[in-house]
Amino acid sequence: MQEKKLNPEQAQEVIREAVRLQQEQEGKIDAQTLETSAAEIGVDPQHLREALRRVEQERLRRAQRRTYILVAMAVFVALFVLNLLYSQHALSQAWSEVALRRAQLQNVQERKATLIPRLESLAEQVNQQQREKLQTLAQALRQNPAQANTLVQQLLQDPAIRNDWLIVRLMDEITGSENRIAVERKRFEEAALRYEQTAGRFPITLARPLLGYPKQVEPPQ
Repeated sequence: MQEKKLNPEQAQEVIREAVRLQQEQEGKIDAQTLETSAAEIGVDPQHLREALRRVEQERLRRAQRRTYILVAMAVFVALFVLNLLYSQHALSQAWSEVALRRAQLQNVQERKATLIPRLESLAEQVNQQQREKLQTLAQALRQNPAQANTLVQQLLQDPAIRNDWLIVRLMDEITGSENRIAVERKRFEEAALRYEQTAGRFPITLARPLLGYPKQVEPPQ
């Protein structure tokens, strides 16, 4: 066998390890020596052997407890990681649907907002009575959409307005935009409810704060 050369640091490490092993070996007592020492102080050999058996059993029990604790910790960590992965998937899917529905709702709301300037521009081209009605409708579109639908139906009962195809066409667009907003708002609310139910379900509710997801969905503006 070829002799291996060590540098000073490696040599010191080898020496320290050899000293440690020597000390461990010197500190051990074999069974024969233990029986002899016990006999010198009047301990019955049978009692000594029983004591050795009990000490060995206790040592094995402690080793088993350590093993059980390590296994339990490993299982806990594994379950924790699996819950994080499962929760991330469930929350991400539910939150993505909320974001999609919110974007669609905002899109139809923005389309509706473009109708108001057109309505105000059209109001400048009609008589005073019609102008007041269209301006009232424009104000309702900004502040009270439910009232706006009622006003649209009332305006369409006016023969003068019903015969103006530009106004009728705009009324149809307003009605359609309000219907689309109502549909998209309902879809958003349903998606928000599904997300909140998912976020509150065990064990997802334990992982949610760690993953940075909110408990509830903020309502659309």
